[in-house]
Amino acid sequence: MENRKLKVFLCHSKDDKFKVRKLYKRLHNDGFDVWLDEVKLMGGQDWAFEIEKAVKGSDIVVVCLSMDSINKEGYIQKEIKFALDEADKKPEGTSFIIPTRLEVCDVPNRINRFQWVDLFERNGYSKLKEALKLRMNDLKIRFDENEISSKNNQSMTKIPMLGIIDSSTPASLEASTMTENKKENIEIAQNLFPTSLGEKKNDLFALKVKGSSLIDALINDGDIVIMKPTESVKNGEMAAIWLSDRKEVTLKYFFKEKDGYILQPANPEFKPIKVNNNEKIEVRGKVVMVIRKKAR
Repeated sequence: MENRKLKVFLCHSKDDKFKVRKLYKRLHNDGFDVWLDEVKLMGGQDWAFEIEKAVKGSDIVVVCLSMDSINKEGYIQKEIKFALDEADKKPEGTSFIIPTRLEVCDVPNRINRFQWVDLFERNGYSKLKEALKLRMNDLKIRFDENEISSKNNQSMTKIPMLGIIDSSTPASLEASTMTENKKENIEIAQNLFPTSLGEKKNDLFALKVKGSSLIDALINDGDIVIMKPTESVKNGEMAAIWLSDRKEVTLKYFFKEKDGYILQPANPEFKPIKVNNNEKIEVRGKVVMVIRKKAR
């Protein structure tokens, strides 16, 4: 049997983001390779093209349904069409689409021939996992993390851990503990890196995140971000920012505006940081990958 994770695409409406993020975290922690737009899409990518490619490359599509989504026009309807087109290419009886009700609602006619799961029921998530495991059996795949992460020089890349960066209140440069000390390394399997990096991994570095201002970007306290050194980023990219005049450093989404800069958190409990044009601001790297701490 092939040793890899099951590739799961989460089809959903943006109005259901909160519930879908929770589902993403549970599936991710349970060892599935989950495609969620806000996690997988990178700055500058053609999102429509990438979503269609992701559906085609998935082993199974979980269609998240709610009262809002079934009555809504928008891209979710196109995602369902992509999934149905792919399902038509599969052998008869293949489990490729799982309608998943987030709340009591009708299942759209075009997918109601597929048995659905009620995630709001007590055993709903367990039933979804059972369905995913059945798909793994059909594909003759399994997932053994120890085998995937076996440490050998050919499959692992060492990334220097340079310290801690605060995602909440900007920390002083001293408190951030970011140094050029490269004695501590983390090892990452080559196949886990984004393909967009190609072979250029020698200059990457790692930072441990402190704080909760990026939780809506699925970056939590204790997670590790893999950074690519750069002095400039596009609007909307997440970056490590030095505020030299304030002697502070932070991790935020970066936006350049006419009268300065906005450093945007991803948590409504935190306010954006405004930086005037006359203040010195330095970009030291952008986030290319997140390693989430294991749930206890």
